[in-house]
Amino acid sequence: MQKKRGLYLVGLLGLALAAWFIFKKQAASDKSEANDKASSISRRKGQEISTDFNINVFKSKKEPALLKQLRLCDSTQQWSEDENRPSCTPNFFRVFPLKKGLDLSQGCMVLMKAGVNHFPVRRFVIYEREGTQLVQANGFIGYPIELRPNPNGYDDVVIRFFERYQGEKYFYNCLFTWKQHRYQYVCCEQINDADIKPEKQKEVSAEIWKILYEKQLAF
Repeated sequence: MQKKRGLYLVGLLGLALAAWFIFKKQAASDKSEANDKASSISRRKGQEISTDFNINVFKSKKEPALLKQLRLCDSTQQWSEDENRPSCTPNFFRVFPLKKGLDLSQGCMVLMKAGVNHFPVRRFVIYEREGTQLVQANGFIGYPIELRPNPNGYDDVVIRFFERYQGEKYFYNCLFTWKQHRYQYVCCEQINDADIKPEKQKEVSAEIWKILYEKQLAF
């Protein structure tokens, strides 16, 4: 009788272990699926941005007029190759609307070529109209590589930053979203073009933002 009882208990223990193993496997699968789903939401398809100023063109006369208004260029020159005295031309500047359907005079994003006005690297500046003036909402020492549609009409933007640390080069691809009249940091998606693991993204993103803020790469 005791022997049968022992075999019965061993059998129950085996079933319990098997059930536990199946549960853990399913839970891991569900977690992986959830992470993949979250990743697919945050990485929704966007529009890649060219940063080649040699092929850049303006869409209308509004762009040079806007650059003149912002005093980013020398409007007395028709065309210049001098980065320290840039003309209001597409070989130095790329202009994006701040919001879909919004006139450039009400808000815009301006990408400046490296070297423009004595600044050695590319800059990306966000402007929004307040009253009678366009005022700076954000500035980035970096450049946009992707715009992603957002239901509010203000595209989310992925900005690529660069820093050198202990002789090594690091590139950070970071996501920003428009909120409360400025672009606000969401997370860092890639370092040196390698994806950050979902379980590490929150921690790593916090560290990257600290770098961007302390080095004034985003302001």
